Amino acid sequence: MAKWAHNAIYDLMVLRRHGLEVRGLAFDTMIAAYLLDPGGRGFGLKNLAWRKLGVEMTPISELIGKGRDQKTMAQVPIAAVAPYAVADVEATERLARLLEAELKEHQLWDLFVQVEMPLVEVLVAMGMAGVALDIEHLKQMSRELYLRITALEREIYEMAGHPFNVSSTQQLSTVLFEELGLPAKVRTKTGYSTSAGVLEELRGMHPIIELILEYRQLSKLKSTYVDALPLLVNPRTGRVHTSYHQTGTVTGRISSSDPNLQNIPIRTEIGRQVRRAFIAEEGCLLLSADYSQVELRIMAHISQDPGLLSAFARGEDIHASTAATVMGVPLSQVTPEMRRIAKSINFGLSYGMGAYGLAQRTGLSQEEAAEFIANYFARYPKVGEYIEETKRTAQEKGYVSTLLGRRRYFPELRSTSRAHGQVKRAAERMAINMPIQGSAADILKIAMIRLHRALQERGLASRLTLQVHDELVLEVPEGEVKTVAPLVRSVMEGAYELRAPLKVDIKVGKNWEEMSLSLQDPKGQDPWGKGV
Repeated sequence: MAKWAHNAIYDLMVLRRHGLEVRGLAFDTMIAAYLLDPGGRGFGLKNLAWRKLGVEMTPISELIGKGRDQKTMAQVPIAAVAPYAVADVEATERLARLLEAELKEHQLWDLFVQVEMPLVEVLVAMGMAGVALDIEHLKQMSRELYLRITALEREIYEMAGHPFNVSSTQQLSTVLFEELGLPAKVRTKTGYSTSAGVLEELRGMHPIIELILEYRQLSKLKSTYVDALPLLVNPRTGRVHTSYHQTGTVTGRISSSDPNLQNIPIRTEIGRQVRRAFIAEEGCLLLSADYSQVELRIMAHISQDPGLLSAFARGEDIHASTAATVMGVPLSQVTPEMRRIAKSINFGLSYGMGAYGLAQRTGLSQEEAAEFIANYFARYPKVGEYIEETKRTAQEKGYVSTLLGRRRYFPELRSTSRAHGQVKRAAERMAINMPIQGSAADILKIAMIRLHRALQERGLASRLTLQVHDELVLEVPEGEVKTVAPLVRSVMEGAYELRAPLKVDIKVGKNWEEMSLSLQDPKGQDPWGKGV
């Protein structure tokens, strides 16, 4: 029998924890509302009932209270709970009928029934599976970070000439801009801003800035992950169970919380050390499968630019190839610096970056950056056409779409809008990126659904445990690695047919950071082959 729900992931996980398996989920009103308006004002049932049905529902606080006096629903008399529960059911049913018609009207029904609804079961399974943690590693990290943060504090006090609360914006503002005389730019109600952006602009003006930036980074990692992760371990399972969300981003990307895995920095050594704490249980390995340059491949596919497509077809390093093409040198003569600039252009243009942004990223002058971008569009003209066409579409229709039809709306770009020029430019940049990033999210979701089913159909014990951006992490029994690795590659690379074919990098290891192509292969050759 078909089941309808609102925020089904939560309900299904609660029921599963109590031994109740629910089959036949057909409609989630929260996901439907999100698809129709991903930038909406909230997708809670009571909010939707009011906006869509004109029904004001009883807030839960009337039953269980608030704050220190709050009680559990189990303590509320059945006579009070029953009408509340019935109202939820009635609102969900009425919303489902209404939202189904809207999804079909906006050509979102196929995306809803073929991608978003099947994904619910995958995310429930991942949330239930969780991942093991190396608690001792995190405790050692915490001790080391404490010592480093304490040392940084002492150095900062010496440079300031006195102790103060480094974490206090007001006190830090006083030290930097009044006592040390650094140039202040952004005024706030309590002084001057000491945001990350402001401090970045002050780099090189005083050695205290580098220390403060490091202090902030280490303090945040320590409190958010190193000290918090052990507290999130479920005492019954001994694992951390991240919550995955389908309605948390405007582009369709999956988000996570408790812990939020999307924000672990992977380009710093300390961030990689946090990843090392995520481990495989005894007798298993973690297998990481990461889409290689998926957004650039989607850009090549959508724009149909022959230069980009041919570079991917030849299997070239796309950033080196871009550098050779834009700078007019043979591929063999591309330097690391040339490749770095080309990489910034490749990724930046899909986010609508201009000459100023490229100059900020690379250290080039604005004139040099403008010349590089002009050369890029001269060599890859279809990319420029895509960007201009996307801006026109967003202005005319008020939205842009992914390859699978997911929409994001930009009312500030409609010709009748009186939005400020800066607001419009920001919206244009987001509109340029949405079809790229949103399509990558859709493709990854398809891969997750198919991979989850493939593992079940083959009776394998391997399971998906983590998802971050373009990467999937599975926990795989050691005896299944040679079967699962090529299966993962086949499913992920076959998730969607692009003119610049999808490519997946696969690594295995005992933890999320220490991974290699093969534990036995000293040459670094990819041992997994193609297909199954």
